[in-house]
Amino acid sequence: MNLAQTLSPDTEAKIIYMNSSENGRIIIYKNEKYTWLVVDDVIQSAIENTLPYRPVLSYCFVMLLPIIHHKVPDSILELGAGGLSIQRYLSHAYPSIKMTSIENNQEVLSVVDENFPAINNPSVIKQNAFNFIESALANTEKFDWIMCDLFQGDQSPVLIKSQTLYKQLFELINPNGWLIINCLTQSDEEIEQLGTFLKHTFNNKHYVFSVPEMMNKVLMVNKINHFSFPEGIEECNEAK
Repeated sequence: MNLAQTLSPDTEAKIIYMNSSENGRIIIYKNEKYTWLVVDDVIQSAIENTLPYRPVLSYCFVMLLPIIHHKVPDSILELGAGGLSIQRYLSHAYPSIKMTSIENNQEVLSVVDENFPAINNPSVIKQNAFNFIESALANTEKFDWIMCDLFQGDQSPVLIKSQTLYKQLFELINPNGWLIINCLTQSDEEIEQLGTFLKHTFNNKHYVFSVPEMMNKVLMVNKINHFSFPEGIEECNEAK
């Protein structure tokens, strides 16, 4: 699927929301098959319009690889919710998962709630993600997975954070759990630095996957001894 063509604002796509404010320029498009959220000219979320409302952006399915090849988690913390594409999909496809999403942009949360399909038993907290991490640590909360999908426009804040952040995330993850990070960069140096943080923090093998047709890189690491993906997926690992 050519994403540039599929999600282009063509003659069949309608603008169902548009506003410019201190939160940026937010537009929601909809056509017969898809609904998608654009913030400052960057597509943040895109879904199919029919159940189970599968995400369209392929990085989402790379982030979900451990569901297929390891096990279904009981709990997920998502840092950076955007259009809630993953929580919406999982609420219908894997309703047993307790997922909590953290999003700091109230306007995005409001317009997504008004213009995207409903989520089964939604759990969304309006808060700065890094402040939430501090409070979760203070409350000794734990999650099977942490999915980090934080963006400011087309910038990934996780690329400029220190190893302290990853030590904090490590403490929040249950044994046998995963940290999964989506970032937008073509810098090998940035990816290598982030990989170094993950290796030193988790003391375990990490993964770097390129996303077809996108500039995204998905990094993941686990607290599992002797885990491997199937051979075909292992061969795609770009981690150094």
